[in-house]
Amino acid sequence: MTPHDRAFANSAGTTISRSIFSDSEVYQRELARVFSRTWLFLAHEGQFRKPGDFFTTYMGADPIIVTRQRDGSYRGLLNSCRHRGMRVCRFDEGNAKVFTCPYHGWGYNTEGSLVNVPDQEATYGDSLDTSAWGLKTVPRIETYRGLIFGTWDDEVPPLVEYLGDFTYFLDVLLDPDGNGTEVVPNVHKWRMRGNWKLAAEQFAGDMYHAQSTHLSALIVEAQASHGIMPPATGFQVGFPSGHGLGGFDGYDYWRASGVSDETVDWMAGLADRTEAHLGSARARDMVLIHGTIFPNISLLWPRWNLRVWHPKGPDAMEVYSWCIVPKKAPDAVKRDLILDYQRHFSASGTWEQDDGEQWNYSTNSSDGFMTRDLPLHYAMGHGRAPNTRHPDFPGLVDEVTSEVNQRLFYERWEQMMASPHPKENGAALAAAIPPAETAGVK
Repeated sequence: MTPHDRAFANSAGTTISRSIFSDSEVYQRELARVFSRTWLFLAHEGQFRKPGDFFTTYMGADPIIVTRQRDGSYRGLLNSCRHRGMRVCRFDEGNAKVFTCPYHGWGYNTEGSLVNVPDQEATYGDSLDTSAWGLKTVPRIETYRGLIFGTWDDEVPPLVEYLGDFTYFLDVLLDPDGNGTEVVPNVHKWRMRGNWKLAAEQFAGDMYHAQSTHLSALIVEAQASHGIMPPATGFQVGFPSGHGLGGFDGYDYWRASGVSDETVDWMAGLADRTEAHLGSARARDMVLIHGTIFPNISLLWPRWNLRVWHPKGPDAMEVYSWCIVPKKAPDAVKRDLILDYQRHFSASGTWEQDDGEQWNYSTNSSDGFMTRDLPLHYAMGHGRAPNTRHPDFPGLVDEVTSEVNQRLFYERWEQMMASPHPKENGAALAAAIPPAETAGVK
């Protein structure tokens, strides 16, 4: 493990090395050591209606085709022809029986098998074993409440175990009332400058930035808030797995969101139904705001949003963003919720643009000769007694302004970066990665 693979710049675990945000070698290693060994979000089941439906995405930097099979299962295919590496599918989504490489015409079915080679007999005779030259497939695909995940690693725990106690909070977004949610058609996509970890860690645990980064938006939106403000108290909840989330103590947030009276009334009823379905601790005692499932899947509960930070080098990322809404909500309510998401966290959303500006300059200011050796301060809440207002919450609970979740995120990142992948060029024998549940808070 090189010094640049270490997240923490001090033994107390309260400062972070800037080099992990700008070093190109660190980026290449984390593709192997982090992204190839974790569950990564691929798509929502609602994007697939019939066999042959597909959606193209990424696992780390690897292009992937997600397809629905005839038996209703899902398969992930590496979107790279085995002949010259060309992408065999250049569409975002659609339906297909065969993916044909536009370079030389090799064709693959939705299971990934090589089923067509132009002029095979004349060009190869009987020397080409087509069964050995199919598309590489993702070995493990699992789902949770409509979310489709994939992993390259045979040793990572099953998905529900990987998510762990985070599901206690995740269910508030995915199934608040027992009727489930549905995905809004089409996926927002945009690129921005900045290291993917800055986005993931902010969504994991940073409520502190809102009063500065989003001040102008907060001032404008105050006109529609009817004087209702979040309480001064809240929480951050972190896990040794690197997952993290945060929110406020309970209040009727939907009354301050500027949506229609119909939507306000429906959301009030949803709170009642959530209490019946999930209990008062999740329906009344908290308002979840932000969260991250390690490494790069983030959520915004009040905006009904889920997004992935796809790394595109140490200083760039591509965002894939989904809007999901309660399945039984009236159409007018769904429209309100979709518009609220778009105004705040689509590519041109007011809050989204604020965040993107910060990640850009934070990353680009860390690759200079002098700046890269200056550690960053992550000590907020370090050594503080736990938050005891929410005894039902699993995880390590702290106050709303805390960096405990960021510290846990980077502790898990550092653990994984310490173990080379066996397929890395010149990699030493891979050391075992400590189980997430054994990690402690530095």
